[in-house]
Amino acid sequence: MTATKRVLIISNDAQLRASLAAPLQWSYPNVEVLTAAGFTGVIEHLADGELDCIVSDMATIDAAPAVLQATRERHPDIPLLVLTEYEAERGSGAAVMEVVDFLDGVGDAGSDDAFAAWVANSVVRNPTDAAPPGGSRPEDLVRDVKRALVDASSPMDIEQAVCEQLTLGGRYTFAWIGEYDKREGQVVPWVSASATDDWPVSVTFPVGRGGGQQTVIERALRTREPQVVNDIEAHRAAVPWRSAATERDCNAVVVAPLYSDDELYGVLGVYSDDPGGFSEMEVSALWEIASSVSHVLDTIAIRGRIDQQERVLRRYERLVETVGDGMYALDADGHFMTVNNAMRSMTGYSREGLLGEHISIVLDQADVERGAKRIQEMVAADRMEGETAEVTIHTKDGRSYPCEVQFALLPYDDGEFRGTVGVMRDITERKQRERELQRQNERLDAFASIVSHDLRNPLGVSQGYLELALESASDDVRSSLEHVADGLERMEDIVADVLAIARQGQTVTETESMELESLVREAWTNVETPAATLSIEGSARVEADRSRLLRAFENLFRNAIEHGGEAVTVEVGLLYEEPDHAVETGGFRFPEAGGTGVEHVGTETPTMVGFYVADDGEGMPKEVRENAFDSDFTTSDEGLGIGLWVVREVASAHGWSTQVVESQAGGARFEFSDVDSA
Repeated sequence: MTATKRVLIISNDAQLRASLAAPLQWSYPNVEVLTAAGFTGVIEHLADGELDCIVSDMATIDAAPAVLQATRERHPDIPLLVLTEYEAERGSGAAVMEVVDFLDGVGDAGSDDAFAAWVANSVVRNPTDAAPPGGSRPEDLVRDVKRALVDASSPMDIEQAVCEQLTLGGRYTFAWIGEYDKREGQVVPWVSASATDDWPVSVTFPVGRGGGQQTVIERALRTREPQVVNDIEAHRAAVPWRSAATERDCNAVVVAPLYSDDELYGVLGVYSDDPGGFSEMEVSALWEIASSVSHVLDTIAIRGRIDQQERVLRRYERLVETVGDGMYALDADGHFMTVNNAMRSMTGYSREGLLGEHISIVLDQADVERGAKRIQEMVAADRMEGETAEVTIHTKDGRSYPCEVQFALLPYDDGEFRGTVGVMRDITERKQRERELQRQNERLDAFASIVSHDLRNPLGVSQGYLELALESASDDVRSSLEHVADGLERMEDIVADVLAIARQGQTVTETESMELESLVREAWTNVETPAATLSIEGSARVEADRSRLLRAFENLFRNAIEHGGEAVTVEVGLLYEEPDHAVETGGFRFPEAGGTGVEHVGTETPTMVGFYVADDGEGMPKEVRENAFDSDFTTSDEGLGIGLWVVREVASAHGWSTQVVESQAGGARFEFSDVDSA
């Protein structure tokens, strides 16, 4: 220590003056203590000018505020410590300049000594001293650890601050902090500080795994009280590092739990080689240190959770602000609490112009009432999933446009409705497309009406007069009129195909179960096939629109006869699916007309996934197969190429897939897959 320091204690309370002066006089020989009462006594000592620290209490300062003014005028740089009462959960005490420390019960034994240590430390300690600031007493230890914890911001900071202070200057032999890992059921030591460097710290301690008597660590965590062992070697329960401790002459250990509320963070372990073990005051001091460590750990954990929540919140805010749709939150009365940038752009209002305003500022009253009714229904049914509605947005500059809004209830707070959140999307373009589609459908209906009546009527009249002309025509004229009849018949087919597209091109919504063979035979009879042959290779029940599928088969049969010749053989069969590939499996072969019986031609029964129509005609080149279903493609000089287009549209309306491949006989094969069986 340096030369003698002079400390002036000012208090109107004689007992307080004595209790604060005594510890300084007894414990610190290099400190000269002076006392004074009231303003007059202070002035006498201030006139001397040889003071190193002044101590007073708040009651004295309140009674004579001039004390502070006189002190600062004459000694602007001197340490001035003022004691003031405070209230805390553990009781009343005194705060030393409020940023120094908390002392319980000024005037009681122990706390006055701690205060004296603070005073002595402020005027006596040389900055180069390596010894503990306030000595090795328990209260000094608590003070130094708390001071070291002030700047701790991570678990490693805590470990370093606490364990180094506990072992500094030989206070204790070894100290460590262990983290409680509830998921793994163990306590994991952090990097430890000790007077010796060879403690085996690379070890973990199991917790809660049963198997006999509880360990000291388990008991500390369970009871949440410090566990004191003053004879490590003879103690029955398992002591952490028992062998290492006894080898280093440590005979006592304190294991204190680190926890806050219901959260267990770990344990603090302290080892001593004192033959007498730990005194009651030492245990109390270590328990206070453990409590301080627990509070710091809890603060760090809370700060970490807050930081994480803030990061998540920032990410969500970023998402909300960058999304193209308008997003908002309303309170329980329908007033805007939050809006994103897109919502501002959609409405033309500033953020400040929307916040606090009722949603009716941008919606029709009718939309507001409908929305309020649906929200009431959601609240009554406790339905948290979202709802969708169409509304009209009215912007600040008077424009209006349609929007789709998806809204949901905010999470309840103690069962009370708090408001709603919603997302708005401009559907102007979608509405325009819907209107255009409606106009197209109307035009298509008008077109179908023209085709059905205005074309078919004169076509029917022409066919009637042609039949009369054929009855009385000569052979030469009859030959020419037959070409006219073929042309009128072709026109009839074209009209039928166009009507099929116009009236049946939309998606199939109603289907029925039907036997494929029966439908195929009906379609075959509807087509003139005097020399052609039909072979049905299997049959199954399918779900389809009967009239549309019948039309598709008729067009396929006509196409086969047109391109394969009048004597063509047409085969209809089923497509099957096996685990790795699709195969076709014959089911039945029907004999020629007039025959009887059924011949089985296959034995496999995998899942049916579709059907095919094949012929033995000349087939289609690759470039023809690739364009066979196009409406403007044909290889015929007479046709318009819409027959197979109708087939594709029928399949598409059912959700089926179509393709054209070469048949086994070299002709064309039309395959239809993804067909639902009945």
